[in-house]
Amino acid sequence: MKSDLPPAAAALSLQNKLDRIAHDRAVLTLLRQLAREGLREGDSLRHVDDGTQGRLSIERQESPPRIVVTTEHGERLAFDRACWRRD
Repeated sequence: MKSDLPPAAAALSLQNKLDRIAHDRAVLTLLRQLAREGLREGDSLRHVDDGTQGRLSIERQESPPRIVVTTEHGERLAFDRACWRRD
């Protein structure tokens, strides 16, 4: 007998759940690091040397996640506190 119910979604394994939790914790750690430095995700920044403007963000798709500055040209640069200042 054929069921009219949709097929069950694949359940996440315990390891997948633990990996997701670890990833979320890493993102929260980066957010806390920014807060300690008086910064927030989305802040407008300017490069000290060449004046490039960008916005601060956390690249969540990376593993591990990392803090980046997205320039107005779409380039993603690694965030270094010594090289970037709040605009």
